[in-house]
Amino acid sequence: MFEFLVRRAAISIVTLIVISVIVFTGVRMIPGDPARVMAGTDADAAGLEEIRAKYGLNDPIPVQYLRWAGLALQGDLGRSIRTRDPVMTTVARKLPITVELACLSVLIALALAIPAGVLAAVRRNTAWDLLASGASLCGVSVPNFWLGIMLILFFSVRLGWLPASGFVSFWESPSGNLRRMIMPAFVLGTALAAVLMRQTRNSMIGVLGADYIRTAYSKGLAGRAVIFRHAIRNSLIPVVTILGLQAGALMSGAVVTEQIFVVPGFGRLIVEAVFTRDYPVVQGVVLITASSYVLINLLVDVSYSLLDPRIRFGGGS
Repeated sequence: MFEFLVRRAAISIVTLIVISVIVFTGVRMIPGDPARVMAGTDADAAGLEEIRAKYGLNDPIPVQYLRWAGLALQGDLGRSIRTRDPVMTTVARKLPITVELACLSVLIALALAIPAGVLAAVRRNTAWDLLASGASLCGVSVPNFWLGIMLILFFSVRLGWLPASGFVSFWESPSGNLRRMIMPAFVLGTALAAVLMRQTRNSMIGVLGADYIRTAYSKGLAGRAVIFRHAIRNSLIPVVTILGLQAGALMSGAVVTEQIFVVPGFGRLIVEAVFTRDYPVVQGVVLITASSYVLINLLVDVSYSLLDPRIRFGGGS
């Protein structure tokens, strides 16, 4: 296990370096002048040149990258060009909101997908299977923005049960926080549940046809015991893989949902930073998002040995 973790850590470091180079270079290809954003539209040429010299914008891109990377290793991602706040401070305010939204979405997805996928596999080619498969297809096909608008029209405008938008901190009001986060979490969770349900169904069908499942039935074990003790656990490995990838995507892919429900999270932050040519914020957000992907995938790999004891790392059987 130790050798596996060391190897994965080395791969992760190289991956983050490559991503940081691509992001740093790509951000500077965005049309627009960050110096003009900082100085305003009325700034003269001398003022713009002074700003470029102060922030090193005239230096070659490799020099700018090495300076930024050195500070990033010390936990300093620079300051926002637009607000002048430290990027780490801005991220610390926005990241917990998106993490909460992602966690709620994953919980909703698991609550919907696992039971539906198992039921569809056990009752294959029945009305339950067709119903679950149809719901999964709808979940994949329906756009997030449309579902979000429909939820607002029904639960907020017509019934008045939930606030249409906004955000309240959990520490300020747990009930108010949940009432404002449940709809965006449901929008993201249903799309994720559709993917997980299909994967759970297919994986369960494969496991139910395995020899050890037939042996368990032949020994007289009850159907429920076979499914819950043997089949589900062994079918979760591909599901966990997909969940890890999708959970990472939720961290950066909630832009549309956060815009619709006016949730001040990571997604809205990156959109505002791109539109205002705020290089430090864009670079910091993308670097943290990439780091979350790497960490989540490492946790997924480690979880394999917990789900299936036959899997060993470091060259074992």
